[in-house]
Amino acid sequence: MKRLFRKSVWACPPCLAMAAVLCILLQACNRSATSPAVPILKVNLETDSPGVDELFSRIEVVPLEESDSSLVMRLTRVLPYKDKLFVVDRKIPACFLFDKDGNFIRQVGRMGNGPGEYYQIEDGFVDESRQEFSLLDCNGIWFVYDLDGKYLRKQWLSDGGACQSLVQAQDGYFAFWFLTQKDREAIRLFDTAGQYVKGYWHQPFQFNFMLFKPFYRYDGKAYFSTACYPSVYELSADTLREVYRWDFGDKGIDPQVVQIIAESDESGPDDGYDKAGKFLFEGRLAFVQQNQYQTDRYYYVQLMKVRNEQWLFTNVFYDKRNGHSWVFDKVKEGFPVSPLFMNDEYLLTTVAYKDFGLLKSVLPAEEYAKLEALDEESNPCLLRMYFK
Repeated sequence: MKRLFRKSVWACPPCLAMAAVLCILLQACNRSATSPAVPILKVNLETDSPGVDELFSRIEVVPLEESDSSLVMRLTRVLPYKDKLFVVDRKIPACFLFDKDGNFIRQVGRMGNGPGEYYQIEDGFVDESRQEFSLLDCNGIWFVYDLDGKYLRKQWLSDGGACQSLVQAQDGYFAFWFLTQKDREAIRLFDTAGQYVKGYWHQPFQFNFMLFKPFYRYDGKAYFSTACYPSVYELSADTLREVYRWDFGDKGIDPQVVQIIAESDESGPDDGYDKAGKFLFEGRLAFVQQNQYQTDRYYYVQLMKVRNEQWLFTNVFYDKRNGHSWVFDKVKEGFPVSPLFMNDEYLLTTVAYKDFGLLKSVLPAEEYAKLEALDEESNPCLLRMYFK
């Protein structure tokens, strides 16, 4: 069980009422200043399975073109920019550039030791202000390309380590997420030359390892969240400021379970990380938060659970206008939605081959024909789902 957990739980492709003592030890000490009152997002986690037409106005099918030069084994990140899609495959590892319709353009860098070549890819980022695209290697290196995929330079972090994610803050600094123990900051900010600026967030290693991608951007600002705490923060070199907080009521996690995980050893036999996995499989840990996003209309969080030894991913869309929440694993038509990207206009999700038939009733004939042209061995297929 332990080895299975370490391989699959937190790295799987795609609470929250904390005990007061944990808030003091693990949250309050991380804030740069006392937070004023913030919006509390109260959500009833009873699932409802809305129809596609209740959330979305239309769907476009985006099959990623397959060739010897663009074989995607495990799609782990999609980063759209204007008429392009940067697609990161952590397994190969590789990054591919497609147009918005999924037509292959070129590979961005490749695995190796030469200029523009990386050892492993953990994340990517589009820097609109500099018109650059960056790929993050886990060894504290990021590789910079222009938006056509041409290699420009390599940047080393002055205080590198096992970093898993990056985001650009509003002040221009880059924040990186490190899998570190509580004696070091898990969030570290660097300037464009790779020089350390500031750090935040000390917490036990087991919590850092539960979420590899804790950042998102919205309206030019960077946001940070965790797997087991309800608060979401705005992040910059000046502050780590709480801006909203989830409240899942009695469907959240038992605070005593979180306390046991927090007080466990950071390494060794039966450490906090293994306990968290055991509790998740047993159902004592109700869920862990994964991807979070924000749009002009919605706050979004994905909850990862284990039910009957099966992974279950629940979407929570909280409507800013009226406080209504959509909570669902699958839409009424029967297929799951697991956002890889979200902005004010649309979200991107993959669709599995076995679910193609479920989309026939919600797609125009020309869009469904794109699915019919694919087979089980084809490259992943994206859905671009436009919000109403």
